[in-house]
Order: sequence, then structure tokens, then C-alpha cells
Amino acid sequence: MNSKEFKSGQVIFKQGDSELCMYDIQKGRVGIYSEYGTPAEKLIAELSIGEVVGDRGLLERTPRSATAVALEDDTILMEIREENLKDYFLKEPEKLLLLMRNLSDRLRKINGKLADVCRKIYEAENA
Repeated sequence: MNSKEFKSGQVIFKQGDSELCMYDIQKGRVGIYSEYGTPAEKLIAELSIGEVVGDRGLLERTPRSATAVALEDDTILMEIREENLKDYFLKEPEKLLLLMRNLSDRLRKINGKLADVCRKIYEAENA
């Protein structure tokens, strides 16, 4: 596992990249953006010390769904690759719980949005 340092505004990874790693934020803050650098750019989340970023790309082995950007100078991230994942979680078991909570939270939000859409369709069809 390697530590990497980023300056404010420096891109950590881009939406669509296919890199199999995630990062544990050791210092600083990271912004997660959709459509970064375009007129449709939107800040989705701000993450800070103790949180992980890029977990979906690693766990799902899919391209990045968003762009991650350092929000502070001297942002330090620990890079965790697939081959280090088991050792990382053995050394930092609380990170596994954090990751599971984050994934559960994302799933809950998606389920809520799906339920809202289904309700609107039902109401429109039965009006």
C-alpha cells in the first residue's frame, strides 16, 4: 500500500477510468464530482479523513462512476489495490464496517428513489 500526495484541485481519478484501487483518506478532503470540468459539473459528495474513495471501482471492477478531486493542499491518500485488500481490512477492520455502511446507505437511497418513481407511475396510471 502506497501513500500519494495531492494538491488542491488535482484530479485523483476521472469518471470512466478503469483503475482497480481505492483510497483511504489520511489527510485532507476529496470532492466527488459527476461531469467534472463540464457545464453540467455537480459536486456529489465531500469526503475527509478516515473515509474511503473509489471503493465501487475496485469492488465491482467497473469504470469510475465519478471524478475525485483533492480539495486541499497536501491531501494524502493511501492507495489500496485488490491484492492488498484483505491485509488492509485485517489491519483496519473498522474500515470494512465503514465500507459496508456506505454501500448500505447508497443502496437505501437508490431504493428510496426507485420507490418514488414506482409510486408516481402507479398514481399516473390510476388517476
